[in-house]
Amino acid sequence: MRKTLIWLIPALSLSALPAAAETVAPPKTAAEKQALRSRLEAEVDRQFRKTDSNRDGKISRAELTAVSPKNAAYFDLVDTNRDGTLSREELSAVASLMFENWVTKNG
Repeated sequence: MRKTLIWLIPALSLSALPAAAETVAPPKTAAEKQALRSRLEAEVDRQFRKTDSNRDGKISRAELTAVSPKNAAYFDLVDTNRDGTLSREELSAVASLMFENWVTKNG
């Protein structure tokens, strides 16, 4: 799962989620789901800090492009408040939505 999440967040490659099924089994219990969710949140935090190169608490289009040029097209999809930056909360919301969809589809 860690390998998948590294390029899922912040690259936001929406095609990465199917690869998660190849790296970790979907959770069968509420405890397993919570454990995976905690790992996901930790990885979102780690990747956010890594991508936020100027440490202003936001990820700009330039910062995301520097980390993952091919996935910068997803920037506008994640910037839900349309302020031109990605917040930790916006990234977390996308990761959570993708996680829930993956669990539902594969559970």
